[in-house]
Amino acid sequence: MTSDSTSGSGPVIEVCFGPECSDCGGRELAGELEALGLNVIEGDCRDQCPNAPLVLVDNRMITRATARKVEERVAALIEE
Repeated sequence: MTSDSTSGSGPVIEVCFGPECSDCGGRELAGELEALGLNVIEGDCRDQCPNAPLVLVDNRMITRATARKVEERVAALIEE
């Protein structure tokens, strides 16, 4: 996983690694997204713990995130 948002091209995908998001699968989700070829950085859920795991795609929140939801958001951004 990269530690900064400047590596690679495409949207910035941040996955929260806080305690609640990690307990709800955030770290595993980051691995799934990387396996799909997406660049992922460690992010913060901005106090959205009840909605864990949280992912930000270009600063747009995805609550109760799944790999599918992230892929759909990335695809929508590419179409814009």
